[in-house]
Amino acid sequence: MRGDWKSWWGALLLGGAGCCGLSAAEGDEADAGSGPGEPRKESFVIEDVIHPVIAALPTPEFHEGIVSTPSAVTARNEAAQRHVQQGIALIQAAWDFEAYRHFCEAVRADPECLMAYWGIGLALAAPNNEFMMQRMRAVERMLDLMEAEAGTAREREYAFTLATLYSADASVAARNFGKLSERYPNDLQARLLSVYLQRDGYDEFGEVLDGQEAAVRGMRQLLEEHPENLAVMTFWAMLHAEAPDPGGLPRREVLPVVRRIAARLPGFPPAHHLHGHFEWRCGNHALAEEAFRRAVLLYEDYMEKNEVTFHGCDGWVRCQLYLATALHGRAAFREAFPVAKRLADLEVDVRRLDSHGANLVLWEGRTLAARLHAARGWEGDLDRAIKSLPGKDAPQLFRDRSLALYYLEGLRQYLGARRELERGNREMAREFREALSATGNRLLSLQAEAMTTSAVSEYLRALRTLEVLTAELRGLIALTGEVEGRRSAFNWFQSAVEKQLRPTLLMPPSIVYPMELRLADYYMRVAEPLKAAETYQKALVRQPNDLASLHGYRRALVTLGRESDAAKILRQIERVKGRR
Repeated sequence: MRGDWKSWWGALLLGGAGCCGLSAAEGDEADAGSGPGEPRKESFVIEDVIHPVIAALPTPEFHEGIVSTPSAVTARNEAAQRHVQQGIALIQAAWDFEAYRHFCEAVRADPECLMAYWGIGLALAAPNNEFMMQRMRAVERMLDLMEAEAGTAREREYAFTLATLYSADASVAARNFGKLSERYPNDLQARLLSVYLQRDGYDEFGEVLDGQEAAVRGMRQLLEEHPENLAVMTFWAMLHAEAPDPGGLPRREVLPVVRRIAARLPGFPPAHHLHGHFEWRCGNHALAEEAFRRAVLLYEDYMEKNEVTFHGCDGWVRCQLYLATALHGRAAFREAFPVAKRLADLEVDVRRLDSHGANLVLWEGRTLAARLHAARGWEGDLDRAIKSLPGKDAPQLFRDRSLALYYLEGLRQYLGARRELERGNREMAREFREALSATGNRLLSLQAEAMTTSAVSEYLRALRTLEVLTAELRGLIALTGEVEGRRSAFNWFQSAVEKQLRPTLLMPPSIVYPMELRLADYYMRVAEPLKAAETYQKALVRQPNDLASLHGYRRALVTLGRESDAAKILRQIERVKGRR
């Protein structure tokens, strides 16, 4: 594997994953004369790949029982081998920060270990993260060692395949991992990555795409072959984390697997985070709450022992967001809002603004209480929601460093419009709505800038949230107008339904109620209870056991004279709330 990778690789890694337009063969032709084993002119020290934040932390602990795809690692000592294997298992569990720590320890134990640098490159694959310079140096070092024929032939193929994951796209990397697994049929890790990287999700209508379907077929086969392998079980679950119909295959074939993972790893927080996500998506709010509480406590124990703050433990932030949502979902409001306030009160370190934890707090934690109040909709809730948002001059807005302030302003305008509608001030509500549209357009115009930041996932989620809320708000305003104009409310609510996304990245939805709820309420208002009942059912498909949808469905059934069915729904409501 010859070629001067460095000139294009550095630009590629600094700009995030994407196609650079240079193939390995073209790299050979562009070679300036460096040969196998010939070192770079620049000297390398291991501090190049170990961020000061990581260097200041104690040695990471080992999580027993999580390594399920062990393979030989070429290293000068057992310590390096063990840290690499632990790091790979942590990547499989989606705990990238902790994986990075273990790979750094492997580098300390053996600066020549090819797979340690490969692991850093994979653990830090998210674009524009706070450790991107360390990622760049690690991958450069990996390529140098690969050219020097360090490690085994299999390990060098792993290194090359990681390069294709960055330089081409996931489908190319999937094919390369597939070829690797054919050459090494006992390498379960290669097979897993080959299958998983085929995934491409669902279209805007919730229909499964070809790559996703192929990935599910391939992972199902692996699960049949290795029914108790933790990595296979976790990858199987992650493939369905965003499924449009959680009450279907996820409930039947994924939730039991996730429960087994949590039972096998009682002290491992990501296992309980994954468990809580599927319990909540399947409508089991109390079980989700229990799982998230356990995950939060385990993360807090980890943070204390390892001197890690929330900046480096985004899993803790995600579980807190989810815990508050699960509590809200079963009307445990007295417990939900303090959790949201705890997140909102966290002080973000300006030196860690690019960390995953900081981004989640700025975009999600600061807005959670407002979003929960707006969803509940009690008298005075809109005032409480607005009051919960940071003031426009709050120093923690980081106005010159974060685009989150536009999201906050958009939510403030949305809430202001809702409040004015509640007060009967339709024209003022329209003014707020127009301001919201302008804020959304402004945020959209900053997309190129956002794509260069570490908050790109939060940005895209916020952008879609404001689009949905704008459509919803247009419908709500239309309902307060003349009879002819009220008919347009249907179109706006339908647009909101189509724009609303499913939960991603093991996160709760940014809008904690399904937009089908607004459409069903519209049908009730225009005296079409049968259509309303059907639409409430669709809301419950998107979000099983959503209390507002259950209450609406019950009202529609009563209106239709289906008292027996309405009584069943009332019992279901009491079960969701935790009453018998």
